[in-house]
Amino acid sequence: MKRDIAFKVKRDDELLEICKALEKMGLDCTVESKDRRVKVSVYGYDKDVLKESYRNVLTLINKIRSKYNPDKYGLYQYYLSELRYPVNKDLVIDTLKALGYKVVYNEEEGYIKTNVEIDKFNEILENLFNIQNELRFSKLGSKPVKNLVILVSYVKNKDPNEVINEALEKGFFREEEGKIVLNKDINLAKKYFLEGVEDGS
Repeated sequence: MKRDIAFKVKRDDELLEICKALEKMGLDCTVESKDRRVKVSVYGYDKDVLKESYRNVLTLINKIRSKYNPDKYGLYQYYLSELRYPVNKDLVIDTLKALGYKVVYNEEEGYIKTNVEIDKFNEILENLFNIQNELRFSKLGSKPVKNLVILVSYVKNKDPNEVINEALEKGFFREEEGKIVLNKDINLAKKYFLEGVEDGS
């Protein structure tokens, strides 16, 4: 017995990602492709097992395709547990919003939807990850403090140390027991650095 799933792909790397993911699943299935048209055939001797395998394959394909093909609102879907670069969820969301992109976060399912194509999305993640690595041995304390420095460094194209020094000077950060910690509401700091709104309160 077999069941087929037919669909189109936009790009070769979309098909490659689907093939690699199917291989990892270890199911009895075949993939045929021609001119961006793809047919995945799922095989099985047991009706119930075949049904379950088919459903799992379909879920997997839809999950991958949602990264390459926008929905009717023009949004791509990225699962936070499967990002190419390990970057904190809040940092990803804040950065996309600061850059002017739409962001919808589904906490229950663990994904974000945004109008950023996959290549640009991965480029943003890579840049955030690189800045994050630069700050590995810094004296920055909590995650919100690190996230703010990375966010501002990337969005405003500033050196991370410049951001840290300015945040200390303006009283958004303070030094405490050898660590740089938050001294004011994080949102005041974001408004100052990203929108130029200065609030001394």
